[in-house]
Amino acid sequence: MMRSLPENCSMYEALLYNISGSTVRTAVSFYGKKYSFDEVFRLIDTLADNLAAEFLIGKGDTVTLCIPNSPAALFCFYAANKLGAAVNLVHPFIPPETLRESVRRTGSKLALVYDVYRCGRADFGVPTLVSDSAYYMGGAGKLYYRLTQKRAAFGEPFEKYLKDRKNPRRPAAKFAPGAAAVYLASGGTTGEPKIIAHDNAVFNRLCAKAEEFLSEPIDRYTALYNVLPIFHGFGLCINMHMCMLMRRTNIMCIRFDAKMSAAQIVRGKANILTGVPTMYRKLLGEKAFTEADLSHIRDVYVGGDSVPQPLIDEFNAVLRRGGSSARMYVGYGLTETVTVCLVNTLRHHRENSIGYPLSGTRVKIFKEGKELPAGEVGEIYLDSDQFMLGYLGEEHSPFVELDGVKWLKTGDYGWLDEDGFLYFKQRIKNMIKVSGVPVYPSEIESAAMSVAAVQKACAVGIPDPVRGQVVRLFVEAPGADPEACRADILEACRRSLIAYAVPREIVFEEHLPVNLIGKIDRKKLEERA
Repeated sequence: MMRSLPENCSMYEALLYNISGSTVRTAVSFYGKKYSFDEVFRLIDTLADNLAAEFLIGKGDTVTLCIPNSPAALFCFYAANKLGAAVNLVHPFIPPETLRESVRRTGSKLALVYDVYRCGRADFGVPTLVSDSAYYMGGAGKLYYRLTQKRAAFGEPFEKYLKDRKNPRRPAAKFAPGAAAVYLASGGTTGEPKIIAHDNAVFNRLCAKAEEFLSEPIDRYTALYNVLPIFHGFGLCINMHMCMLMRRTNIMCIRFDAKMSAAQIVRGKANILTGVPTMYRKLLGEKAFTEADLSHIRDVYVGGDSVPQPLIDEFNAVLRRGGSSARMYVGYGLTETVTVCLVNTLRHHRENSIGYPLSGTRVKIFKEGKELPAGEVGEIYLDSDQFMLGYLGEEHSPFVELDGVKWLKTGDYGWLDEDGFLYFKQRIKNMIKVSGVPVYPSEIESAAMSVAAVQKACAVGIPDPVRGQVVRLFVEAPGADPEACRADILEACRRSLIAYAVPREIVFEEHLPVNLIGKIDRKKLEERA
């Protein structure tokens, strides 16, 4: 049984509690180098002292991190939190102009970028430190990284602030009630770019729910494989913060590479895997994973994109052959709720659903202001104890009040079954209307993915003078005969979809565009349509 946390403690203060009572010593494993919890705490405290002394970072300030998963990201995140400063986490591939604007909007006093970020000596309007990613690696990892990665950012080295400069040790600052601790970028519930503010409590609260979604007693877990980046709510909260709170090893991955990731998962005996569908599909192509002893894996979670059932079935079969009792579980959440708030688990599982609510979360389905009964499709509304503070600098709110309860309008279509499991239909903004009839790309993609040769699929709407829109389906099917594959896809679609949803066009691509965390980049394909 895990210890409870004080409701108003910061994320840094929460780390000191060791809520699971674990005796695991290694906090971070990073390409051949390991850091103990004692060493991590010492480096966080030293960095906090130096940032306060050298850059006057303190309560109410903001620090921007433009950096992938690395010890530097972890140290800087918690050091800023200890000082009472908010942390603005941005995609490490964003253009320098966009980074400069994010720094400005969040009122940041300091920025941290990593060595291969393509910004040269760009001026972001605030002091900017550059982290040497190889600094934290073991000998072989360091050599490989420096041979294969070209430095593209230049400036004052971050790592010198990890050294003790004899600055006075500072106590942890207390955040004011309702003060932002984290800023995360999001498309919002409408698809428009937003910066979402969260306080400390929602992160601590979600991590404390670990026993609800883990399949086995918590003392049987020792390590989690962390490939989802920290600018992603799941990567930050469940992968990084939960590992620190529960004193489990965070096997950090700076970027996903199927061959290297397979080796890291097996060698590090990771108990928990988290990722998006394309990551798992690529792992299935690596014998180092599919033919390995996988008995150490206890839970596998997938989300962030539509998850075809054949992928779940194939991955589960590999787990069974490898001696693992784990199964792949689908979850659902938004950046507005930090991350996952519904998830399938060993105790609550329903095939094809996107999950059962965690404690503190309720779900309702609405259409045209009316609550719908089980089985009917409408917009998903959430009531949760994981809500954001709001959108930074914007009056728009996705919340509505019904009978004295604040509900989040998610912008997603779905339905509930009689037992409370949620089923996803489509993002409202991605919905296609053919002759006025709603068509759900996720259903088209699932039908296409049932064809064995198809590895990826993305359906978009294209203008049509008669029907308004028709469906164009982009497909990645390596090695397949296009004509035979097209016939199989159309047959699968006609068998399981309404006529309006059957693709008018099927386009075969060698590689569909994906973003940093492996999701298909739908926006790029829509622009091409």
